[in-house]
Amino acid sequence: MQVNRSTALRLIVLTLASLQTVTIAQTEAAHTWFEVASVRPSKGNVFRRGPLTVADPLIRLEGYTVFGLLMDAYHVRDFQLKLSAPVPPEDIVDRMYDIVARTPGAGTPKIEDVRVMLQNLLADRFHLQVHHETKVMPVYALTVVRESARLKASASAAECSVRTRLASDGRNNQETFAGCPIERLADVLRNLTSDRPVLDETGLGGRYDFQLVAIPQYRARGGSDPADIDPIAAAAELGLKLVSKRAPVDMIVVDHLERPAEN
Repeated sequence: MQVNRSTALRLIVLTLASLQTVTIAQTEAAHTWFEVASVRPSKGNVFRRGPLTVADPLIRLEGYTVFGLLMDAYHVRDFQLKLSAPVPPEDIVDRMYDIVARTPGAGTPKIEDVRVMLQNLLADRFHLQVHHETKVMPVYALTVVRESARLKASASAAECSVRTRLASDGRNNQETFAGCPIERLADVLRNLTSDRPVLDETGLGGRYDFQLVAIPQYRARGGSDPADIDPIAAAAELGLKLVSKRAPVDMIVVDHLERPAEN
């Protein structure tokens, strides 16, 4: 059978498109699973502190409860988690695990990809099943006070990094952002404020270099100090404002959970 040139070209284009679709699907699949992961009961006294951070392909999570894993995997706070499954409370909040996992590739993975990998790890090893609900609750909306927010546009092409250092007074945190979108600032403020989510409503795109100095609200409960800088005042120093309002918030409901087999 003879095939004219036009038909042959169409077949080549379709074949290339098909191969491209397969390649994209394989790439996306690689970003949803760890290459290898070890889950073991924790034998140390280390307990999860602070939000998930990613610096290289090797992910180490020490002293994590399932509660902590859920918060990092689904990017939620403790008050956004609900338990509907008949699971002993100690399996959620008391038992601690050490997890060592490697992400695909050699470069620093995106934190969004690592969260999806954690979700799949929980489903695979802990047989986790969840569903989402929406609840209207108090939130902070992060907004711009004035057009010229005190944020320096980043010239670096590297992935966003956030480094935390406890100030010499032992109370304020110094958060140094490098090449970060405003969404990451909202994440940090979400962890500094203890009672509600923080929504990015600044409308600011791009990536920025800046510092935020503030005391976590839980640390301030032990008594005030003249050097304390609360998160609302810290945001104002950047030309931003935390506005209290009510808004729909995503809730994660745990329907099923099992203890993982040690590997």
